[in-house]
Amino acid sequence: MIDLTNKASQSVIVLHQLIEAVFHGDGSKTAELLTHFADDFVMVTPTGKSLALADVGDLFNRLTGARQGMTISIEQFNVISQRGDEVVIQYHELQQQQNNHSHRISLAVINCATQPPSWRYLQETMVTN
Repeated sequence: MIDLTNKASQSVIVLHQLIEAVFHGDGSKTAELLTHFADDFVMVTPTGKSLALADVGDLFNRLTGARQGMTISIEQFNVISQRGDEVVIQYHELQQQQNNHSHRISLAVINCATQPPSWRYLQETMVTN
C-alpha cells in the first residue's frame, strides 16, 4: 500500500504543478494536464457544481494565464481507502496570489495502474475561517 500511497501523492503534486503552469500562462501544459484525467472524470467544485472532463478542459483553457504569480501548496495527504490499484486520497490545497489566500480540502479517486495515474473523481471543499 505504501507504493500506491506514494504514487497517488506524487500524482497530486504533479497535477497541481501543471495547473500552476497553466495559471501562469503556459497553455502548452493544458493537453498534458488533461492526460491525467480519465475519460469519465467528474469534478465537484467548491460551489457544488459537477464538471465532466470536457468542462474541466474548457475551464483550464479559460484560466490559462489568468492567475499570474499564484502558488499552490499541497499538504496533509491521507489515504482514505484503497481497492486494487485505485486509491482514494484526501489532501489540503493552499492557493496564494498576492494578498488572496484560499484553503480547500480535496478528495480524489485515482487509478494508479496507469501512467500517468488516472484521476476518476475530485471533490473540493473550501475551508473558511
